[in-house]
Amino acid sequence: MLKTKTKKVYKEKKEGFMQGVLALMFSQILVKILGLVYTLYLTNRPGFGDKGNGICASGYQIYALLLTISSIGVPNAISKLISEKVAIGDNKGAHRIFKIAFATFSIIGLAGSLLLYLGAHTIAYNWLQIPEAEMTLVALSPAIFFVTIASVFRGYFNGRQKISVGARSQTLEQVFKTVLTIIIVEVVAILSNVSTEWMAAGANLASTLATFLGFGYLFLYYRSERKEIAEEIKKRNKKYKKL
Repeated sequence: MLKTKTKKVYKEKKEGFMQGVLALMFSQILVKILGLVYTLYLTNRPGFGDKGNGICASGYQIYALLLTISSIGVPNAISKLISEKVAIGDNKGAHRIFKIAFATFSIIGLAGSLLLYLGAHTIAYNWLQIPEAEMTLVALSPAIFFVTIASVFRGYFNGRQKISVGARSQTLEQVFKTVLTIIIVEVVAILSNVSTEWMAAGANLASTLATFLGFGYLFLYYRSERKEIAEEIKKRNKKYKKL
């Protein structure tokens, strides 16, 4: 009876893992396709073109550098630590790791965002020597914070064998990024009389809003799971007391 139950649990976990992997594969394919859509739109949009892409790319390089420093390897490291705790039934320990990581990387992400926001003028004028990139850096600065803490959530869910949650958040983020880029760039083009500098800032603002919405999905999902997480911890504590 116990052997049959163990096989059933293993099968369910295997199926759940495979579903997560397939969801991740589908997500990555969709992300690439949508990325191509908004890249083609920006490249062929009158008034944006190569100049707009150049401004966006120059600002994005600094953003990517700070993002790498603040969150490189975070999802994989947290996922490994969480999965190890979950494997031995220490759900309380797994959740403690998540809370510590969330607090730590919230501070790191916030520091990265403030650094980019406050240093936008110096970076654009002195480092990049592209004054037009200042507003794109300002527009991107909040994204560092949201991407960093979102990576903590993804690591936590991956460690709990819920890979599809992170995959869905990435897909939603890319969908929002594509749609918002087109909408915001068009609105900014009208308001600024087709200013390439402001359109580039608008495109990067769309990226920031998309990262916020992607994080929002992860946060809401976590809130919906809190009751289940609390019950898992409670059951584990009862088991220890009996022992």
